[in-house]
Amino acid sequence: MYNMETILEEIMIKTLTQSADKFMEKREYEDAKKMYFNALRLSEKLVEKSEEKFIPLIAKISNSIAVMYEELNIYDLAIKYYRESIYVSKKVGVDLEKIANSYFVLGNLCRRDFRYEEAEKYYTKALNIYLDLPLSKATTIEKKVINIYHYLSIIFTEMGKVQETKEVYMSLLNLYKDLVTDEDDSYKPELAMVLFNLGTLYFKYNRRNKASEVYLFALELLLYLDSKDLYSYKDMIAHTLHNLGQIYTEQLDYPAALSAYREALNYFIELADGNPSRYGSEVALVFKNLASFYRQQNRMDLAEYFYLRQIELYRELNHYNTSSYDFILASAIIEGVEYYGQHSITLYEAEAILHNYEDEMQVEKVLEKISLLREEMSFI
Repeated sequence: MYNMETILEEIMIKTLTQSADKFMEKREYEDAKKMYFNALRLSEKLVEKSEEKFIPLIAKISNSIAVMYEELNIYDLAIKYYRESIYVSKKVGVDLEKIANSYFVLGNLCRRDFRYEEAEKYYTKALNIYLDLPLSKATTIEKKVINIYHYLSIIFTEMGKVQETKEVYMSLLNLYKDLVTDEDDSYKPELAMVLFNLGTLYFKYNRRNKASEVYLFALELLLYLDSKDLYSYKDMIAHTLHNLGQIYTEQLDYPAALSAYREALNYFIELADGNPSRYGSEVALVFKNLASFYRQQNRMDLAEYFYLRQIELYRELNHYNTSSYDFILASAIIEGVEYYGQHSITLYEAEAILHNYEDEMQVEKVLEKISLLREEMSFI
């Protein structure tokens, strides 16, 4: 039995937390903070009376304080009180799913604060608990597990952990395998995104055969989703086709490469009509790769045509955004002399553009290349 003082303090804790919750609803954080911390101090004082009763209360109040600091974007303190809530909860065997949820929130906070190693640790803790929960809870935690895998893929990509990123994508594919059906399109957009990202990962690290295999699966699904007009998938379709064009060119499968480039170009042009500043450079890049594609086959008339289209577009883009396109335009002008039979006098234009460019190391390398080109041409 408690004495009267303990009973009154318990009532006071309840009153303080209820008041704090109301202040939180009204976003009156200073008042909420005072109430929560007073309630926390009283709960800590009473824990000796009954751990079973007051430890869960301390965990709950700590969690509320963490939520408050999260809303205030004070991540260090939010993380501190989420951790305290978990630590206290473990003492009395609170619901494991609740602990996993707290680890998940901690992972999100650390990810948003660019603390990727800590985020990985907390996501992994949450994932291990979720995966060990009884099968009866499978449907309720399914989405949480998927979200964790997606967030892990983001932080592993940022950390440059290639193998770990691939393993996460494979885990996601394994999950979607049982979730995606012909009758239900719910998970197909997520599956398409995972396939696209995995294909791009393979492409980036020169696993070309694997990349093309995954990209083809992604493309089939993306085209289906685009036909349903569920969302705009044109960006991913365009990039998939463009990368396939590069892969097929390297494999000397020119008909397939040309088909992929043409389709990519159609999509990028359509996208550029609505957002020229975002997609104009993508159109120019396809022109650049088509010029290289035809040069590889020694079809120099077409190679020069697409090179000139590329230059024309880069000049237009540079007119509106010199800081972003100075170096790209200068490099393209130099390639024209090196590969496409353009007159060496254009190298003076490239030099003039580079004088305004800030990265001295990059400029030095390109100016050296210009000098070597002039030397080579003096012997022709």
